[in-house]
Amino acid sequence: MHGFTNYVAEVLGIDWYSWSSVSGLKVWEEKGFKIINPDCVTLPAVLDIYLQHNDNMLLVLEDFHSHSEANHPVNIRWIREMMRPQNYLGDYKKAIILSSPSKFVPEELSKELPVIEVELPDRPTIEIIANQVVDEYRNVCFEKDITPKLLASALGLTVMEARLAFAKAIITNRKLTEDEIPLIISEKEQIIKKSGLLEYFHPKEYLTHVGGLESLKDWIKKRGNAYSDEAKKYGLNTPRGVLLLGVPGCGKSLTAKAIANEWKFPLLRFDLGKVFGGIVGESERNIRYALDVAKTISPCVLWIDEIEKGLSGTQSSGRTDGGTSARVFGTFLTWMQEKKEPVFVVATANDISLLPPELLRKGRFDEIFFVDLPSEKERENIFHIHLKIKNRDAEQLNLDMEKLVKESEGFSGAEIEEVVNEALFNAYANGQKDLEMKNLLECINATSPLSRTMAETITNLRAWADKRARKASEDEPGEAKELDKKVPRLQQEYKNPFITKKSYDSE
Repeated sequence: MHGFTNYVAEVLGIDWYSWSSVSGLKVWEEKGFKIINPDCVTLPAVLDIYLQHNDNMLLVLEDFHSHSEANHPVNIRWIREMMRPQNYLGDYKKAIILSSPSKFVPEELSKELPVIEVELPDRPTIEIIANQVVDEYRNVCFEKDITPKLLASALGLTVMEARLAFAKAIITNRKLTEDEIPLIISEKEQIIKKSGLLEYFHPKEYLTHVGGLESLKDWIKKRGNAYSDEAKKYGLNTPRGVLLLGVPGCGKSLTAKAIANEWKFPLLRFDLGKVFGGIVGESERNIRYALDVAKTISPCVLWIDEIEKGLSGTQSSGRTDGGTSARVFGTFLTWMQEKKEPVFVVATANDISLLPPELLRKGRFDEIFFVDLPSEKERENIFHIHLKIKNRDAEQLNLDMEKLVKESEGFSGAEIEEVVNEALFNAYANGQKDLEMKNLLECINATSPLSRTMAETITNLRAWADKRARKASEDEPGEAKELDKKVPRLQQEYKNPFITKKSYDSE
């Protein structure tokens, strides 16, 4: 805020003053404030000084929102009176800036005031802050090497947060170099987590941990090369994002994590459900804050898991929540369409019936991929991946992979992972020397894959996605076998966006 006010004061060629109900009135002199009237602790008093001041004056009213509540109506009236033309006598350059940590404009002043949102500091600003902190702690800081990588680690922090992070690094390690990046990132993670909206992830997954989905992997690798200066000169657009929809447990979330590692980008997990707050305007403010942080930290991957749950209710928003959900969704869609920063959005969805149609049109995402059940080749690959994670080798264990692939027809990647985990538990409990084929087959036979209860849904989902999405794999997917019609169904198993309950009852 000080940097913005300094800039305005320099452009106008005037002095600037700051007022708060605690410290009174103070004036900015070169590198700091000088208190000139500590007894001026009420808003009417400082406004009276402002009106009587004959010289050029820029006045900042700090935390104005606390002085404009219902129990302070006279303060709003003072502002309105002051803004009337007859109070601007002479040729003075005078202005007031109402400062607030949140976007708050009293209704009485909404037609009178322009609103300027001060964005989070960019890299040049972060560099200035870092040098200032080093200068302040010059008696403690014995080594300084402020590199672009160090500055990037602090992106997403406010001015004060960045100052505190750099100061902590200097006090802890007596220096400020790239060696302090983990400490700064740790501080940034804690600050981002406090918002409750974003979570800073450290993924350990790579594309090699994703079984199959070769078409999707190839697409991701091509897009990863589009962020360089050479790519921009070539004419490539900055990738916007990808929507992964399909069968649960088939690698959508795993792929999101792997993209961040593949591109060496920070990964932010965005929980849309936490955006909504009980205070008027809080939800809209939350979504803007989260998107601003992602924009500042860019290039990064913004992962929205099960996006349909966060956007459910947008169609009936006007009747149920006064239009809050619709406004939040509109803000997100506009940002997706207009963003220029390299923030790659990876959204996953299981239930397409809850997705607003506006999200599915071209232009929001670069591509929509349908992730189906793994094919025979992919199931074998998934078995090998999870055995390798457990430091096992199929050949050394003499496993019949062909039989495992056949018996696991209709299994998702997550279900195969659980088969391997459960088989290891059983082998250990039985006192076996190592994992055996019988352990895996027992677990496969004891598992009823989700594809059996979702057979009708998957069949229709495949038909729907055939004309509306791109296949993540060109291999023939696993078969979704229907349950026997005599098997009882739970009420929630009637949930199929393509089939009504009556059609089930008529079976």
